[in-house]
Amino acid sequence: MNEVEGRKPETSDVGSALTMFCNTCPSVAATAFCVDCHEYLCTDCTGYHQRLKLTKTHTLLTGDEFPSVSPPQRQYDKTESIRKCPDHPNEEIKLYCQEHDALFCVACKVLSHEQCTTLYIPDIADDFRNGPELGILNTDIQGSDQLIVDSLADIDNCLKAVGTLKASEMNMLKMYREKIIEYLDRREKEIQAEILQIHDQDVALLHELQTQMNTRQSELKEMTTKLKSHEKDSSELFITAKRVCSQLAQLQPSLQEVTKKIAYRQYSLLLDTKLKNILQDDSGFAGVQMITGEELDIGSIIIKDIIHTT
Repeated sequence: MNEVEGRKPETSDVGSALTMFCNTCPSVAATAFCVDCHEYLCTDCTGYHQRLKLTKTHTLLTGDEFPSVSPPQRQYDKTESIRKCPDHPNEEIKLYCQEHDALFCVACKVLSHEQCTTLYIPDIADDFRNGPELGILNTDIQGSDQLIVDSLADIDNCLKAVGTLKASEMNMLKMYREKIIEYLDRREKEIQAEILQIHDQDVALLHELQTQMNTRQSELKEMTTKLKSHEKDSSELFITAKRVCSQLAQLQPSLQEVTKKIAYRQYSLLLDTKLKNILQDDSGFAGVQMITGEELDIGSIIIKDIIHTT
């Protein structure tokens, strides 16, 4: 036979009838069964049951009527699940304590609320149904529901605004980047042109000096040739040498002048200080500045917004 709630088999005599125990005091043998509460009661709990206003009219089975094998079948209704006492599953919630704003069963009354002024729920339920408190509760529920509806609408609007703001600022960032690239491309061409101008000028000057040196070299070769052609005739060699000395005297100053001009201009790329600082700063180029609200702890977004200032 399956064990029944509130009943334990005696270990001293397996063949004898089962001893029923109190649902509230599990270690004490039951002497009565309440048909209304569907509970076994010990002698002390039976006394409480008969003294309490809300349970003194309950039907108690004692003596020969005491169900020592199987309790009478209990009729359950649809609302019984919400009436179950969380501390005593076999008990129904029937009492309300205004002092503690608590719902509890008879067992809770005996164990925890014996000194409290309690109200029998069936006695106050109709007044509550027809009273203002339920109306206030429903109004509060409707107000809270409307607050949720409005908040959800606000969230949807914020989500749309967040998406729009992101797209706008991303486009602004892209535009700003394109402006910077356009500026850098223009400056690159200007600097390239300046470098090419310096290069071409220096190359042209060096080529001119090269031509002049080649001319002087040809003149010197011609002098040497003249001297060699008159080596056999001393008189002619003397005359030629004197003429070459005069020509050389005229050549040497121009030769020294050309020699002084042999050089090229040194130059190097000078990076703009502001741009150099930007390249050395991880937060350079652009930034995001919080205008409203607090910055969330989602990373290092700590750079200023200079996009809109251009």
